[in-house]
Amino acid sequence: MDADSQAVPEPSWFLYRGTGTPMNPADRDRRWPAPPPWRTFSGAPDSATAPPPPQDGTAARVLGPPGVPWPAVPDEVVRVNIALRLRRPLLVSGGPDTGRSAVAHRIARELGLGPVLRWRVTGGSTLTDALYGPAGGGTFRLGPLGTALLPRRLPRVLLVDGLDRGGFDLPEQVLGTLEDGEFVLPELLGRTEKDPGTAVVHTWETGRTATLRDALVRCHEPPLVVITSGGEADLSPGCVRQCVPLTLPPMTAGQLTALARARFPALAEGRHGRLLEALVERLLRDPDTDAPGLLLDVLHLVDEGALDETGEEDEVEAALDTVWRWAVVEGP
Repeated sequence: MDADSQAVPEPSWFLYRGTGTPMNPADRDRRWPAPPPWRTFSGAPDSATAPPPPQDGTAARVLGPPGVPWPAVPDEVVRVNIALRLRRPLLVSGGPDTGRSAVAHRIARELGLGPVLRWRVTGGSTLTDALYGPAGGGTFRLGPLGTALLPRRLPRVLLVDGLDRGGFDLPEQVLGTLEDGEFVLPELLGRTEKDPGTAVVHTWETGRTATLRDALVRCHEPPLVVITSGGEADLSPGCVRQCVPLTLPPMTAGQLTALARARFPALAEGRHGRLLEALVERLLRDPDTDAPGLLLDVLHLVDEGALDETGEEDEVEAALDTVWRWAVVEGP
């Protein structure tokens, strides 16, 4: 049975629905689950009523505008809710065209938790890079992991993108820091003459600051962590056991169509609807194709007038051959 046609179970303890549609904040707050006692920390939240930071344009670039719901996939819905209840990292694997990073943005948008804090891991990444670094003028800036560990009433979503690309010890260090729920900036200890116990640092988000006491960052509850792995290296069994695993299959016809409708609503709903249907069918026939990327490339060409220039609007396959050749054969 196609994943798009499966009914998503909705037990009473489910909060995340997997559609990416923003839920009512009052309903979210009423049903928000407390973390397990062994993953509860003593950091005082910034404010009992402080809203999450406003969304930036990143979610729109990744997911499109919020008006088009994503076809919920039952396995994703179940595993995200388990990770949310247990406050364990969600380990997302799958091919490059399966939308691994989009899961983090879907969670943040649906639950209203502000922009995703993204750490793109490379072969030279270190734990300190993710926690903090110099910001010039003797000040410091928290990294994405450091910012995610600031105490907030509602947690932030942290995307650790490509953890398998990091050094051998990095996954253990990251997961260990998340288990601790805190870290110290040793360079700040005793620096301020007026009040040696406090210091102001910049956060990962431009224009925002945080005040630390005793150079300590300690969370109120763990961030919601999404770790992606592209299979470039195997994570240790110990690391995998600390996470909730989720393997994403290639996108289905329903998901590709939803992606098209979110990014190109006029094309998907207008006179080129037959072209979209034919394009999706063609993409699914070739399992080696980066279907989402090529779909958007071809639709962008159509949006720019490529289909109109063929003069064959009624000949869907012939018109598709033309824009397909421009996007694939003659493209970069």
